[in-house]
Amino acid sequence: MEGGGSVTVLLVEDHEMVAASLTAALNDEHDLEVVGWASTMADGVGKYEELRPDVVLMDFRLPDGEGTVATAQIRAIDSEACVLLVTGASDEGIVASALEAGCSGFVGKDRGLDELAQAIRAAARGAAVFPADLLAAATARVTQRRRGVGEELTDREREVLALLAEGRSTDEIGRDLFLSHHTVRNHVRNLLTKLHAHTKLEAVVIAAREGLVDLRPR
Repeated sequence: MEGGGSVTVLLVEDHEMVAASLTAALNDEHDLEVVGWASTMADGVGKYEELRPDVVLMDFRLPDGEGTVATAQIRAIDSEACVLLVTGASDEGIVASALEAGCSGFVGKDRGLDELAQAIRAAARGAAVFPADLLAAATARVTQRRRGVGEELTDREREVLALLAEGRSTDEIGRDLFLSHHTVRNHVRNLLTKLHAHTKLEAVVIAAREGLVDLRPR
């Protein structure tokens, strides 16, 4: 999210009690506002088109399909849509599906509400949100590298990529590298093109697979 004001959130969660609890908890945060709730994949896509929230908090398992499918449909409506996938499963297959769908990040259901709020804020600021241990496991199995991927990156683009892999937001990268918001966005756009990625999260994963960044938990 650019500028001031609250971060608007759409919840896509099929359990009403969970949704009500999350809504109350997030609305207690001074800078977060839940503007809608959907209990199905189809309703989530429709509510996104109607409300255009800053962040979608998307459950993985929904009555009429998987949250990754809904994410792909939302991204087809708005290529800039920011979707955080909430899942209790640490499954590499889910990671792959989420990347293909265009998710901006992952949040585990085992995380506390404070961590969830921080993840929403980070995603709204333009950070790739992910548990490093899960992505490290998902990328460690990939041994075949694609020849030439990443070779065209400039030194500055590599610096931006390294900071993305640390979970930094667009504004944080700008402060660290003394660059304007617009310049950072241009570097990120170039990174996505050169790494053949659709999102920052996918760019980080591709970079890890190609040995350009290290996602192993420190």
